[in-house]
Amino acid sequence: MAITVDYVILPHLKKEDGTNFIRLRITHKRKSKYIKTNISVTAEDLTRSGNLKNQGKEDLADNEVKKWRRVVDEMPTMAQEDMDVGEVVGYIKAKLVEQESFRLNFAEYGLELAKTKKNATSWNYKAAVACLCRYFGHQPDISEITVRAMRGFEEFVRKEPRIIHNASKREFIQTKKMKTENAVAKYIGIVRAIYKSARMQFNDPDLGVMRIPVDIFEYYKAPAIAYSSEPRDIPAEWVQMMIDQRKGLKGREKLAIDTFLMSFCLMGMNLVDMYSCSRAKDGVIHYYRTKTKDKKADRAEMYVRIEPCIKDVIQMYKGSDLLFDFSKRYVSADKMTTAVNAGLRQWIARNNLEDFTFYSARHTWATLGASKKVGVDLAMITEGLSHSDASRKMDMVYIRKDWERVWDANVKVLGLFDWK
Repeated sequence: MAITVDYVILPHLKKEDGTNFIRLRITHKRKSKYIKTNISVTAEDLTRSGNLKNQGKEDLADNEVKKWRRVVDEMPTMAQEDMDVGEVVGYIKAKLVEQESFRLNFAEYGLELAKTKKNATSWNYKAAVACLCRYFGHQPDISEITVRAMRGFEEFVRKEPRIIHNASKREFIQTKKMKTENAVAKYIGIVRAIYKSARMQFNDPDLGVMRIPVDIFEYYKAPAIAYSSEPRDIPAEWVQMMIDQRKGLKGREKLAIDTFLMSFCLMGMNLVDMYSCSRAKDGVIHYYRTKTKDKKADRAEMYVRIEPCIKDVIQMYKGSDLLFDFSKRYVSADKMTTAVNAGLRQWIARNNLEDFTFYSARHTWATLGASKKVGVDLAMITEGLSHSDASRKMDMVYIRKDWERVWDANVKVLGLFDWK
């Protein structure tokens, strides 16, 4: 059935001041939709019977009708048959927007996407968008994200000094260090993710609406992140130093060392999970690893038994509703992370050690577990870290995880140290 487009003036929609608006009426399969235009009319523009007599307003209304009819005339016949009137209106609106030049503030869109991401990823998105704006000197429109622009942005990121966020001063500080190649790849990867998200949201291939028709990343090859094989663990002697020194520490330094040791004893538990995990039941912590729960079929489910060597430390930070009281001490996991990192740097400097991060607790647990001295099976290390093993993926569909074996592996690792 043919789609008809005409204009009408609906008396019952007249405003209190006597003004009304011309509306387009789209009819398809005996059903109609009315679209309000910005063409206003008053009693002076109408005849006594309510018809339009103002020639100027009539010309404007005719132009709107012609514009909508032109899109209808170009619609595939089969598409018309499959659509209802609402879908027809959506198609015409999309085509009209496409015909006008599509505009999208790429920076604002990227920042809105950042709000939907987890804490660390959100910060990375904001940093990448800020860097992109520094490159352009303004907030770019998506039409400015071209192959040539991406090549220029890549070189800009590579040559720009590293910028860090000082949480205490609430400002970004430019350092003398240059960004790593992985930072370059990460920033460009985020720009690519924002671009592809926009294409998914604003294009509709089924309706033939392609507001962002070209995927520039089919022509521009983004640098890949190099996953370094450089170890991130620390010597067992340093862990023993933490155990021996922790009782004499104060403030952030004590917090950093205590949380590092708790993470180590809880098989590499991350700070964000320590911040929000529920109370232990029968000495076992049950949680879903925040970093990977959205990427794994089992939601990165973890059961970790609290071993005797770390019970006293955990007791010092005991919470009421949650396992730890960190949410009472800090307004967010990010604020806690800032405090822990500051304390860890302080302890490292005081002991004149090489730099390492909180994440080293996780790497150290895995490295010691796989060492010849401990000899834990690699499969148990993988389970303890909640990592995926592609070669055993189908096996795990049928095999229930035996957490007792994982806990036994943890006991062997912790047995390397003197906890007295």
